[in-house]
Amino acid sequence: MNRRNFLKTSIAGTGIVALSSCSKAFGYFDNTEHQIIKQSIKIKNLPVEFKNCTIALISDIHSQDTMTKTMMSQYAKIVNSLNSDLIFVTGDFVNRKLDEVYPFAEAFSILKAPLGVFGCLGNHDYFTGKVEEVSKEVDDCGIKLLRNDFIKITKGNSFINLIGVDDIGWKFDKHTKPKLDDTISNVKNDEPKILLCHRPNYLEDFSRLKIDLTLSGHTHGGQIVLIEDMNWLSLAGIVTPYVAGLYKMENSQLYVNRGIGTVGPSLRINCLPEVTLITLEKS
Repeated sequence: MNRRNFLKTSIAGTGIVALSSCSKAFGYFDNTEHQIIKQSIKIKNLPVEFKNCTIALISDIHSQDTMTKTMMSQYAKIVNSLNSDLIFVTGDFVNRKLDEVYPFAEAFSILKAPLGVFGCLGNHDYFTGKVEEVSKEVDDCGIKLLRNDFIKITKGNSFINLIGVDDIGWKFDKHTKPKLDDTISNVKNDEPKILLCHRPNYLEDFSRLKIDLTLSGHTHGGQIVLIEDMNWLSLAGIVTPYVAGLYKMENSQLYVNRGIGTVGPSLRINCLPEVTLITLEKS
């Protein structure tokens, strides 16, 4: 039985048992119970000035009735309390409605980091049908969106290239491939590159394009995970091998944040919301 069929069978056959047996791992969230993950990541060509540079990563906020302005404000304070050099927000600021961006923007306008606060768009931001309006509010609140664009983050006499792409979609084909390829074509291969890309599905392409580190979200870490610490045993594990945490392919690395929001019922099982503190190291 192949891996995906095994997953489908496992989820269908053991879901009721898992739901009935887990304790304190699931529930309808009315608070900001979360987990701060500290992750060191080595980059081969990291300039010495960026050694021990820290990045606070948050994703998939999904501003909506079950992710209120009060809750988002608490998360913004948590991110600020990490005192990181950079802050990245990798998409899905809202759930499906344009009106959801306004409480998000008010709550997250307090984000501050010495080297800047940056983000990229997710698929739910497009689901509003008003992506330009969403983008404007996110930009205006202080999160610099990189929309198929890049910027050089400087520290001392050195820099790293920070690249951001709009949501690519599930299928990486001739229609979506240029979003990534064209954006990176202006960045030299031997220069350090960090990519913000909402969906994590494309590690092979990230490696081909010699991207040192990609930061993503989208999967919610599975959101409903049958066995604790086995995020692949979830619905997300059926559609992508990159569900949560750190992945490597040759000299390219991918980190997938579990996000803080939810889609569908406001329910997480064995999968707490995550705020990540990444420390860059030179390999």
